Amino acid sequence: MSAFNELLAGMVQGRGWPLMGDGDAVRGLLSRVYDERYHRAAHNKDRFQVRVNLQKKDDAASYAGWITAENPTSGPYQGTSFVWCPAGQGSVAILVIGTDGFGADTAILGRPGHARRLRALSRLHKGRIWVKPDLLDIAGEVPSVISREWPEIPAALKAYTRVIYAATAVRNDDDAGQVEDLLDLFFHEHGTPLTGDAKKRWDGRLEQIAGTVFPAVSADDVFRILKERRFVVLEGPPGTGKTRLAYQIAKRIGSATHVQFHAARTYEDFVVGLFPRPTAQGLSFDVRAGDLLVANAAAKAHPHVLVIDEINRADLARVLGEAIVLFEAGEATRSVRLPNTPEGYEPELQLSPHLCVLGTRNTADRTIARMDIAIRRRFAFMEMWPDLRAVEHSGVDFATELFADTIHTFVEFSDEDTLRLVPGHAYFLDPRPDLDPGERPDRVARRLRFELLPLLRNYLDEKLCGAASESVAGLADRVEARIVER
Repeated sequence: MSAFNELLAGMVQGRGWPLMGDGDAVRGLLSRVYDERYHRAAHNKDRFQVRVNLQKKDDAASYAGWITAENPTSGPYQGTSFVWCPAGQGSVAILVIGTDGFGADTAILGRPGHARRLRALSRLHKGRIWVKPDLLDIAGEVPSVISREWPEIPAALKAYTRVIYAATAVRNDDDAGQVEDLLDLFFHEHGTPLTGDAKKRWDGRLEQIAGTVFPAVSADDVFRILKERRFVVLEGPPGTGKTRLAYQIAKRIGSATHVQFHAARTYEDFVVGLFPRPTAQGLSFDVRAGDLLVANAAAKAHPHVLVIDEINRADLARVLGEAIVLFEAGEATRSVRLPNTPEGYEPELQLSPHLCVLGTRNTADRTIARMDIAIRRRFAFMEMWPDLRAVEHSGVDFATELFADTIHTFVEFSDEDTLRLVPGHAYFLDPRPDLDPGERPDRVARRLRFELLPLLRNYLDEKLCGAASESVAGLADRVEARIVER
């Protein structure tokens, strides 16, 4: 049996574990768990100490685990720790802040990347890991609706409920994954390398975490949702391939109308309008069908998609007008009366069930007002994020390195709004793959210099990055230096 499995078995047994009360034996087991999973060099191992306070009494706030070495060997401590609290049957494995404060681990707890990884693990474990909404909050308690689902640890909760920021119940061997993830995350966040099989497992888990932070969207996914939901918006940061994917979907459907929205787009352009025409007698007015009517007419006999690029650049409430009520996927019989009727069209507008609308939306454009709730409700929104595999596949090593650095910087230090500014993979790809492959690195370097760097500098000049500004400025400097030194 591995040392970790032996530890897990003890957690499952709770206060019935034979090693309860034998501090030396438990310390020895935890030392073996460390040696089994983490780098044994003194400069790593000596950064932690083992705390053991396991008692069989029901009213004791028993716990054992790892804290950072700068703390005293007993009494209150500072910083984060991984411990477990035994119950009568089972235990609760937790990440907890010492009752003496954040200490040197304030940077870990305050870094958005730490919370992001914890929430990703919670999703991967289908909610079996509870994560506090604000990791720096030491006033809020573990909600009773959460703690009542754990093995009973009333004394530990009374003592530590305000400083627990992530936890999972441990009742049987099926809970091993949650315990491993919290334990490995604790050491990972403290810069301790994993080794052997534990490293392979954690590397795979980090890829899964990245997949939950930046979920991949395929053409098949979009096609399926579009056929089902009919009105879809692809949204995401710049350079993530939204427009390219929309055009691929349009080609797959086989019949499409393409338009691009902008601030001057009007109801008359999109639905129906009167346009002046000079005549011998002065002016007359033609009634012209807008993009929606044209696309709808094309969809009478077969599937047709109306692709709207940069859908949020126009004032959608004004552009759609009364036609907004027609955007209900399951109610194809709805109709509205047009204020004017173009020749060849019916006065009542009813959207064909063969018509789909696929829009794209750049989440980095802060100059545009957000869509109101009534409009958002009528569309399905699919997020598109950067894809590291696309850059790796291009074979330009320095681009792959800089893209990984970019992703890491935004994930670690950005709040949710700033994360939506992360530059997509297109900024790191060859803009002209049809040209000489031997000159590809030079073309990519020029793209980074003349497209990515101005984007990052613009974010900083416009003060869009908030608390991540210093980190993004450092990223821009690293990109510039890497381009110069290559």
